[in-house]
Amino acid sequence: MTVLSLYVSAGRPGYVDHALTVSGVDAVVLDLEDSVDDRDKDAARDVAAELLRSCGGLPDRTLVRVNAPGSAHLDADLAELVPLGLDRLRLPRVRTRQDLDDVLARIGALAGPAGPPRVELMIETVGALRDLEEIVTGRPEVTALTFGGEDYLRDSRAAGAPQDLWEAKRELVRKAAAAGLPAYDTVYGNLHDRDAVWQDAHRAARLGFAGKSIIHPAQSPVTRNAFADAGR
Repeated sequence: MTVLSLYVSAGRPGYVDHALTVSGVDAVVLDLEDSVDDRDKDAARDVAAELLRSCGGLPDRTLVRVNAPGSAHLDADLAELVPLGLDRLRLPRVRTRQDLDDVLARIGALAGPAGPPRVELMIETVGALRDLEEIVTGRPEVTALTFGGEDYLRDSRAAGAPQDLWEAKRELVRKAAAAGLPAYDTVYGNLHDRDAVWQDAHRAARLGFAGKSIIHPAQSPVTRNAFADAGR
């Protein structure tokens, strides 16, 4: 099954309300990271906290992209949201096994007997892709891998080199399959060129990705059609 994840910035509460009603996507990712300026982090976290309070935990189809390991923002995200029932999250910029272990230990201490979270691990650095097996082995909390293309190119110092990006994607799909995990492709930023959206998604599907992240509801039918065509 193709999994489409729609990002929505928690810094825009009206957008969050709308995103939760969008059909045609499998997950809504409430974003506290890249789409939120540092000065707005507290307000965005409050939006996520209010959603958790009002729903008695995360609504169906919803997860939260928290901030990156090593940041004070992540500490605040976990301290406020885990006790409210945050049990599904997308974790960005993990570089090492220690990064992941530290975050999961912190969640475990805050969650008490609620059980382990489900983590979609974002692969956004050369080191994380290289050491992926070491990072995920023996960690059943990790349920999927997602690719962060822009950050990966920045880390590899190959910004603007599409071939480098696709080679990294191919490697991620291969390593995800070896680990028994689904891999989801990165977002495609051009909202207005439907042909380009389709072509990018079709290539990702042919490469073996199990789904893709999108940044606008209009990308959903085009992306899903591209994955369906690639599977014929």
